[in-house]
Amino acid sequence: MVKYELLYNALKKWSDIPSSEWNAFMQVLKERRLNKGDFFLERGQMAHEIGFIVTGYCRQFFVNEGDQEFNHNFNFENDLVAGYQSILEGRPSQYAIQAMEDCELLVMDYREFETFYDRHPCWERLGRKAAEWNYLIKIQRETAFLIRDARQRYCDVVATLPEIPRRVPQYHIASYLGITASALNRIIKKMEKEKA
Repeated sequence: MVKYELLYNALKKWSDIPSSEWNAFMQVLKERRLNKGDFFLERGQMAHEIGFIVTGYCRQFFVNEGDQEFNHNFNFENDLVAGYQSILEGRPSQYAIQAMEDCELLVMDYREFETFYDRHPCWERLGRKAAEWNYLIKIQRETAFLIRDARQRYCDVVATLPEIPRRVPQYHIASYLGITASALNRIIKKMEKEKA
């Protein structure tokens, strides 16, 4: 039940969910375990599920025609994860979602979640707040790429997600920042020198 409490606490920051609604919601959740390297969603697959990460973390990434990977996002504990673009457009996913550590998730089919919108206003509010949150993340990331240099973007990421340097390999962080691994290594070394 601890897993369900974690999800409840994460969702109630966006919407007050009455206990009767929460009990109905818990009935449609499924527990899933992903081993490190497993995919929650593969590129080209139709997305139809939303996951809540209880333990572990995932990365979302694109692959170009030259098979080069570009990290788009990291989702850690207490985050929702899904192929939203695929779900909303009804088209195969352009990106993959991969477990970077062993993960435990609570999962539900998105179509089933949509049925909750008609049950109680708390679900509509939750959906709106989640969409607003995702929009803010997207606009902050776009703004950072337009007006901040690589060092500033790295500092922003570490300030927002302090577990990143500890848990995510540097080459994945570099990809997320839009720079090479060697450029990130130079930034980190320079920052360490400045602290000394």
